[in-house]
Amino acid sequence: MSSQTGKWREEQVLIICPGSQTTLAQLGCNELTPPARRFPTRMFKDQESDHWRPYHTYKRKKEGAGDGDDEWEYVEDTDSAEGAVYPIQAGRIANMEAFLAFLEHVHSQLTTTYHNTPIMLVASPQWTRPDCEAIARYVFEKTKTPALCLIHSGIATQYGLKWPNMTVVDVGFEKVDVTCIYDGKVVSHKDVGAAAEGEEISGGEVFTRRLAKLMEGQGFDYDMAEQLKKSPICEVLPYAPDRPELAEFPAETGAAAAPGAAPAAEGPKIVEPAKSYAPVVDDDDAAGVGDTKEIEEDGVLDVANIVASGQTREFLAKKEKEKAAKAGRKGKDKEGADAGAKPVRLPNSKRARNVFHYEELVTEDVPVAAPAKDDGGRDTTMADAAPAEGSAPSSGDAPKTESAEQQPQPSNEAQPSDTAQPATTERIARRVRRDIEVGLERFQFADRQAIDRIVTAIYRAIQEIEDMYMRPGCWENIVFVGNGARIRGLRDNVMQTLQARHLVSPSSATMFTSELPSNIGTPSGTGSQTPTSSYAGVPGQLQLPTATSSGVNPLLQAATTASSLGVPGSVNAATANNINGGVGEAAGTTSHHFHSQTPTNIRLAQLPGYLSEWTKHGFEEAMFLGAQVAARIAFCMHNLDAQGLQAQQLMSLSRVDYNDLGPKAIRSHSMLG
Repeated sequence: MSSQTGKWREEQVLIICPGSQTTLAQLGCNELTPPARRFPTRMFKDQESDHWRPYHTYKRKKEGAGDGDDEWEYVEDTDSAEGAVYPIQAGRIANMEAFLAFLEHVHSQLTTTYHNTPIMLVASPQWTRPDCEAIARYVFEKTKTPALCLIHSGIATQYGLKWPNMTVVDVGFEKVDVTCIYDGKVVSHKDVGAAAEGEEISGGEVFTRRLAKLMEGQGFDYDMAEQLKKSPICEVLPYAPDRPELAEFPAETGAAAAPGAAPAAEGPKIVEPAKSYAPVVDDDDAAGVGDTKEIEEDGVLDVANIVASGQTREFLAKKEKEKAAKAGRKGKDKEGADAGAKPVRLPNSKRARNVFHYEELVTEDVPVAAPAKDDGGRDTTMADAAPAEGSAPSSGDAPKTESAEQQPQPSNEAQPSDTAQPATTERIARRVRRDIEVGLERFQFADRQAIDRIVTAIYRAIQEIEDMYMRPGCWENIVFVGNGARIRGLRDNVMQTLQARHLVSPSSATMFTSELPSNIGTPSGTGSQTPTSSYAGVPGQLQLPTATSSGVNPLLQAATTASSLGVPGSVNAATANNINGGVGEAAGTTSHHFHSQTPTNIRLAQLPGYLSEWTKHGFEEAMFLGAQVAARIAFCMHNLDAQGLQAQQLMSLSRVDYNDLGPKAIRSHSMLG
């Protein structure tokens, strides 16, 4: 194994990130770029040979073929989804045979060699151990792949964003995975999807179906609803807890104001104050108007001509009039511009109606003509006419016109013969654009139940972490990945819902201590309960409950006591470290004192800004970026120490280790968290 680890170049590593609908793939990790290739995650079963094909294949009769065995031909339609089998459904491998055939197809499209191409495969959190073992068995027994690395999609996201503690919310096609990672380890996981038969799905497909149902009355089909969901006019409105719909929809009266805003916005375009600055003069000064125009057009005053003309006073008076006229005209133009700018163009969230630009891909069979023969004839005539130009320019014109008149005649005669024969057809795809006005349905597609399921999954995934000191790091670094998270306003709505329902302000933590009984009694009118210095306890520390004490929650009192002991500069700081020794050992030299069972800070993780291509592309596919980084570490790093070399060996499974340990070795020789 040690002889094989780290012996590959960065351009030899094959990275595959499967998804329910689209698979990202790329050969090489030398440049941290977005995925170079995208494959639809589907395969087609061949009924005759019982093999899997990557495209829909159908038989077509050959043109001009007679009766015989070779009169049929097979045609692959790369765009058709008829009879497609999707091996991954809701994050789970539903058809292992089709999935392995799909991996073979992706590999063959990117490279033709196996012996020097290690594979980095991003695994879904819902893949089972038998699934991973079946993939390892196929890779090493059916191919010549030297090494295989399976990486958890949440761990891959962490490698891409470089946060040690984070919560990864993967919004996929029909599922949502919530993975909590602390110090590079998966500490909690929740998924939202159709785990049992009959259960509702989650992810981007829920919003597409909801939108298609709302727009059914306007003639929308599934493809139109999917395209509308991806358009910028379709968004999830901010969370409004005071509204019955939990969102503030724009009023229908804005529909009448929106069309009226368009002509008003065109008002400033009519005003053109910068075109002409020539003053209006009388006819008596016609001789000087030309000079004035020239001066104004050039922008430079010719002082010598003005003095020589002897009309200096008249010219200065004329300039004063021009300045006064300009000032008056500017004031009017400014008022007109302000009046035209008052009806500001409303944002999409404030408009009741907006225009959706739908692009439809239409395929049609067009008869293929034979223009190539005509073009070839024209090329030959141009070649013949070239030497005539060089020989005699005057006499060569007449032969050109004659040849130009004579040559189209045989081409016109040949056209009827071509059209008379049965012409072959060619399938051509063209885009047709239509503008459709859409109302409030583009906001109502955000199903509140689907969003609440995502919010509940995030809350339960983090709160079910056994060690409470791990929870703040997961609450403070939440990241949304997956193409389903590209829906405009979805992540903001989820974060606003979390903060409104589960966030506890740090300043409100004092309400717990204020309600606890104090060791000092409340003074009464007789003065019998006047505070004295008889209590010898530690200042700021509550007395532990005894058998005769009042019915105070001992857990809450103990937590408050430990919190007072853990304050920096406290007298009993050493005692606090002894009490929480287990936490201190797990955290190192800095001990954690986190006793709140509810989050006090919920925020999104800050995304890196040093990768310009990913900043433009978006970090919704950050797991692919992390897979590239992990592939460099697992396959391409050299000159490591003994400890680093051992860790590198456990990141991937080589062929040598597979021969010794079998497919079960993928459990320990992988990055599955």
